[in-house]
Parts: sequence; structure tokens; C-alpha cells
Amino acid sequence: MNHCCLWLLLFTCLLQATNVECLLPSFSLRRHHPLHQSPYTRNHDFQSCLFQQTSQRNWDHHENTTTTTTTTIEDSIGVANEFKGNRIRFRGRVAYDGSGFRGWQVQSRGRTCQGVLEQVLSLRFNRPVKIVGAGRTDAGVHARGQAFHFDLHPDEVVTSKGQNDVDPSSPTDKADYYESFCHQLQRSLNRLLEQDIRVYNVMRTPTSSSSSSSFLTMDDSNDPCSDTSSTELEWHSIYRAKQKLYTYRISLKPNAITCHPLQRYTRVHVDGDIDPEHLQRILRHYEGEHDFRAFAGAIEANLRKDGLEHKNTVRTVYSVDLIDEGESGHYRIEILLKGALYKMVRNMVGTALDVCKGRLSEEAMLQMLHHCSDDDSEEVNGKKQFSRVDNKCKPAPPEGLTLEKVYYDDEFF
Repeated sequence: MNHCCLWLLLFTCLLQATNVECLLPSFSLRRHHPLHQSPYTRNHDFQSCLFQQTSQRNWDHHENTTTTTTTTIEDSIGVANEFKGNRIRFRGRVAYDGSGFRGWQVQSRGRTCQGVLEQVLSLRFNRPVKIVGAGRTDAGVHARGQAFHFDLHPDEVVTSKGQNDVDPSSPTDKADYYESFCHQLQRSLNRLLEQDIRVYNVMRTPTSSSSSSSFLTMDDSNDPCSDTSSTELEWHSIYRAKQKLYTYRISLKPNAITCHPLQRYTRVHVDGDIDPEHLQRILRHYEGEHDFRAFAGAIEANLRKDGLEHKNTVRTVYSVDLIDEGESGHYRIEILLKGALYKMVRNMVGTALDVCKGRLSEEAMLQMLHHCSDDDSEEVNGKKQFSRVDNKCKPAPPEGLTLEKVYYDDEFF
């Protein structure tokens, strides 16, 4: 009994003299760690909490240690002097099944593609990391070749390869070092991501020896996560994009009675009798440069949100093809364009299908496509300026749409 009382007294004194949180970290921290939560709860709420709790602390710590760490890396792997104190830009591709996402862009609530990518990057580097995507996709829309970029500090570019084994004067050794880092980063990100989204082709962005603005210095902005224009950074996922390829998968009667259950999230069954040749002819009207104001959603709302008075709604469509996929009644619409407005591709497909169904005349569609594009008047030279309100056709469902690829000058990306 005396021994028990003595041990109890010692344990009580120890608890009073020591922080209990330090003695029992598993009870206080484990249940709050994102990897111990349900996969469906690791959403934007965790991202906001992470930013609020760690951003100031980690950035203050980083500012105090950047100089020493950067110097070590420069001495080890021969990073050029122009990179000193700068951030290094990386890019990557991402494929995702849009069924479980509320679109690409981060929202106040709901799971988004940009949100989960920023979560795992922030978790990986223990600080807030922002990404910039080549374009936005709606809720339920898929992607195979979406592109994005993000910036890291030089001292964060560390691999398991020994830095002493790298020759500072060898460009090949430095390239291999970055390639090894990107491979390890890509592997760690995919381990943190859920199975409906995967990143690939993570690599360092191209640099130009003739341009000194390839990287943004820390002195250029007070916010280390702020986005910049294409004039400040050489490679940008939005401004460097040349073309985008979208596909929309449909099944048509009479060969396809209904949508295959295994493709219900990636293909849309079209009711009504539609002649594929007629549909191809209607789709070809979209080719060329047109004002797609009548085929874009929420133009006025986006203008108010962005604080703009006018928006250029003229877009260039290079080709629109209807491809028979070989299976009974399965077709794929391929749309290659320069850039798209909000819901523009879905409205293009939905309007073309309604024309084939007889719900809208072909002449009315051409009027909306070849209307006046003057923002200052509703009618010029007898041509009315149509808007989305004048187009009564509904957009095609999102599950049939896929962003196949964003094209850049670099054919290897």
C-alpha cells in the first residue's frame, strides 16, 4: 500500500510539473491529423484550418532559415546564382474522376480538385502551397490532362540522393537531381491523394537563359503565395496554353437503347432519334472564330464578381468532330479550341443536340452564333446581340465531358 501511494504521489507531481500534451501527444493530436480522418472529410475545411494554424509560424521560420539553407544547396548541387532567394516553379498534369468533386476551383464548401491538390502539397511542405490550373472544370466534369503549376523555395527541393554525389559544374547532374526530386514528389503526392485523382508528369518548368524574369523573387511580393502575371514569371499554366481538347461522350438510339451502367458517370444517353451525319453537320458550324456570348453561362454574374464592365466572349474553335467509337451507338465529340467560356462546351453540345431533335431551328442557332459582338449596343447593322437568355437550350449534362489535354509549346509535357 505504501509503495502504491508513493508511486501515485510521484506521478501527480510529474503531471503538475510537465505539460500533459507533451506526455500524451497521441490523444491530443492523432485524432486531428488529416491522415486519421475519414477520406471524405479531408476537404477544404482542413485546408483552411491548416492555413490558419501553420502559415504564419512556418513562414516566419522559413524567413529565418532561408539564407543558410539556400547557401548549402547552392554549394552542394551548383544551383545558379540567379536562383538565389527565389522560388522555383514546377508544373504537372492531373487526371481526375469529376463525379466526387464540385469542380476544379476551391470553394468555401465541398471537395474540389484544386483544393485537394493544395491540401497534399501544403501537408508535404508544412506550409500553404497554392497551385494555378490551366482552366476550370464544372462539378462532375472529368479530366485526363489538366495542367497546373506551383512554386517552391530552393531549400525545399531536397531528395534522398546524396547532394555530395552531384557535380555542381555538371548540368546533367543538376537535371538528374531535379528529375529525382520531381519523381519522389509525384510519388508522395499520389500516396496522399485519394484514388479518384492522380498527378503525373511533375517536372520543373522550362527556363530561359536570356530572361531574368523566369522566377519571382521573394522581394517582388509580400505574400509568398500570391499569384503573378505572365510578365513576371516565364512559364504559366494559363497564359502559355495554346490549345485545349475536350471530348463529350454520348450514346444514340437505335443501337443504344440506354446508357451502359458501367459508363453512367462518363457518358450521356441521348433520348430521341438523332442522325449522326446531321449532328456532325450541325457541330461543324462552331468551327472558326465566333462570339459565344449566347453559349456561355453566368456572364453578367462573373463580370460583377470580377469587377469588370465588359468581357471578350469571342473564341476560336479549330475543329469539331463526331467520332464513332466502334461500339453500338457510342460516339465521341472532339472539340479542339483556343479557350472556352464558362459552360461554353456543354452549351455547344446541348444546343447542337436540340437542333437535331427539332427543338431549335438551325437558322436560330446560326443567328446566335453569328450575331453582333459589340458590347455597347443591342443591335448594330440590323444584327441583334444575343445573350445566354436568348438561348433556351439547356447545357449538356456534365458527366459526359472530359478535358483531355491542354497543349503547350513543349511537346514533352
